[in-house]
Amino acid sequence: MRAKSSKVKIYPAGEHPDMIRQEVNKLGRPYHRIPKLFRDMQDYLDGILGIYFLKKYRVNITLESLNFEPDVWKKNTQIFSSNTGNLAIEIDRTLLLSVLHDYYGLKNDPEELQVRKTLPVTRTEDRLKNKLAHELMLLITESGIFNTIADIRPDPSSLITQWAYRIYFSLTGYPGGFSLLLDSAHIDSLLAQLRQQSDNRQNAQSVAPTATMHSFKTLPVRLTGRVTTLPLTVADLLTLSSGDILPATLAERVPLYIGNKALFQATIAEEHGKLFFTELTELSTENDHD
Repeated sequence: MRAKSSKVKIYPAGEHPDMIRQEVNKLGRPYHRIPKLFRDMQDYLDGILGIYFLKKYRVNITLESLNFEPDVWKKNTQIFSSNTGNLAIEIDRTLLLSVLHDYYGLKNDPEELQVRKTLPVTRTEDRLKNKLAHELMLLITESGIFNTIADIRPDPSSLITQWAYRIYFSLTGYPGGFSLLLDSAHIDSLLAQLRQQSDNRQNAQSVAPTATMHSFKTLPVRLTGRVTTLPLTVADLLTLSSGDILPATLAERVPLYIGNKALFQATIAEEHGKLFFTELTELSTENDHD
């Protein structure tokens, strides 16, 4: 029988976590990894969005959650172009009206807000939507999530309603939120970015042991040879003076030390007036026990 996997977890119906349905034509393309890319940056996005709304519109807003949905149909969005393709921002009208009321110091009545949602969009509301969408787009694309995206500019002439991916930014402090819509070209760019990050991690893991060994091998050490030793007393030392000659006998093989540890034995040889250590043999490293 096949061993039971410890990673398998069964959820009751309706209690499973959010999942992204993978279409057949997208098999082999890891769309399911894109949410992690944004969730890893959620705290940073929360910070920059909070500072932006507080400075620009005097509104205290925080990022509550991020929701993801592939293959969505949306119209009446603020479309932008980049060096990669097209992307768009869709702002909930509830959020837009709330920001508009606070920005102009108007009374924000929930009942009045519901009535205004049914009315046509005013020019003031439309100008604020264009301005807010452009600034939100720049905030998100310059946050570090997109490494290759550049040259963001409004593209009102594009008529795009089908988008490859939607990221919904749910906000607290005001009802509603806004969506970031990406086309297939931007999704391919994000997937390529994820593959590059994975390759870089694998290369770093493979290079790390080699680099560590290289660094270890370049550590400087000093090899010291003990040529001879002379047994003397303190009285003998006190009688020594300049010009005295001490008899010494060179051993056939001398120990070589690194620090206080003798590691090798060698023979001293002379060539062209210089002395060399040769015929090195390793000393036993076994510990002596009494």
